[in-house]
Amino acid sequence: MFLRAFSFPTMQLPRASDEAVELAERVVLIDKIGFIVQLKEREQKVASKPGDLEKWVTSNVLKKGIKQVQNTRELLRAYKGLSLVNHFGHRVSFAPIDPDDLVSMIIYRVPAKSRPFRAARFKKGRNGGFVHILRDVDYFEICEHFVTPVELLDYFSFRRDVLNNWDPAGTAVSEEALIGQYLLEDYSSEPDPKFERAARSRGGPTACEFSFVLDSLSGKIASQTSDYADTDCYEILTEIALLGRYELKALKQQVRLALEAVRANRFELPFRIASGRTGCGFLIVPVTREFHARAVDALESLSIASKHELDLPRQVGIGMWKNSEFVDIEWIFHEGTNPPNPGLDERLTHSYPFRNASEQRLPPIFV
Repeated sequence: MFLRAFSFPTMQLPRASDEAVELAERVVLIDKIGFIVQLKEREQKVASKPGDLEKWVTSNVLKKGIKQVQNTRELLRAYKGLSLVNHFGHRVSFAPIDPDDLVSMIIYRVPAKSRPFRAARFKKGRNGGFVHILRDVDYFEICEHFVTPVELLDYFSFRRDVLNNWDPAGTAVSEEALIGQYLLEDYSSEPDPKFERAARSRGGPTACEFSFVLDSLSGKIASQTSDYADTDCYEILTEIALLGRYELKALKQQVRLALEAVRANRFELPFRIASGRTGCGFLIVPVTREFHARAVDALESLSIASKHELDLPRQVGIGMWKNSEFVDIEWIFHEGTNPPNPGLDERLTHSYPFRNASEQRLPPIFV
């Protein structure tokens, strides 16, 4: 979902007609973070000589691929702004980008029956840039665990520091072991195969429920008639994309509880979380069949009230109700300051519609 909205082929990047440098495959840009991605694939051959795979990786990945990533970084550095078209055909505009803030990676594929071989896990460019080197199966394993761009950014920051600090120990273990070590929040130990076990768990039913809800947002984006990615749906998707691991986990749990209430036609007070880091709140309103007719109005008023009470600059509202065998999802977005509103304050005092709020300090983000 995030890649379809915020991933762009580099052929869209404006270049002077006389520039013939090769660029990486894609860029992923969202807010002030992003990724430069290069893909490499070795064609299937009838036979290969000993050392051919290593030579191919050295030539195509470590030399040519790194150069393409560096060319892309330098090109992005030259822009004062960008306007690109995403997978949905919507135009997305960006302020000036600092390529040093982007994660660079090369993902390569070799034939499935290739003999075992060991390739570099990273490469440092002459300009000091760090480039992650990943086999395709390892990249897919990473994506099984981390959903949002910020989650990926945090993991790759951890991966960079581990490979820098513990090489060659870091390069001797599997990607699964590095993922497990990150999930266990063991940021100081030497990489070890024992961490693989922690990476073998998946998101389970909570992740499936969240994917269902996110698909409804994707459908709204795909069907929008505007040519520009400046609608509320894109604002909502951006706010979700900026959630870190623990914030996303909390949101997934609230979404699952709300869906369970709707499917059981059970009344529940709204569920909500707010991220002090991003300044955005998320309110999930499960609606019973009895109140279907007033569901949209309730979602609107409760979202405004929650944003006001918590004094948040941005608020995402998610309404859920079941009209037939399917659950309908409605999304709204509010942004702006919260001026004094004595009338709303009085209503909240006399008829408080939310659960008691509590503040929790999340573990530190790995940077």
